Amino acid sequence: MPENPHRSADEISDALAWVCARIEDIRRDLRYGADSGQTGDPEPLKRVLDSFRAGSDLADPLQGLHHALLRVGDPLGVWGHVRPHSRSVTLAGADNGTPYEPVYRCPTGRCAGRTPDNTTEFPLVCAMTGRELLQETL
Repeated sequence: MPENPHRSADEISDALAWVCARIEDIRRDLRYGADSGQTGDPEPLKRVLDSFRAGSDLADPLQGLHHALLRVGDPLGVWGHVRPHSRSVTLAGADNGTPYEPVYRCPTGRCAGRTPDNTTEFPLVCAMTGRELLQETL
């Protein structure tokens, strides 16, 4: 499958949300087999975090992280976890009668945030800023 160097804002936002939610696993995977004297974040993750904090474009750093994850054996990398051209959003209550659904937004507005269904620790905290995610109800 050819690479898509032009990522939409939604894809980048979703990818950033995926990185935030799994940042410790990503750190562990990238460090596995690396020099045991390594300190700090692995370089591909550091580039994403630095670009995020600087408010810079994230497409290239996320692409670098994607390739780094592929090299260490993650078969999907970053982009394989992001649905291209579709956010697959279902409004709460539209299908299953649920009167409301909590949604947790990124405190900086740069990522897609998360849903609580794959989280075991509350309050939900942004792994990049350390700030609590903003809760809203749909």
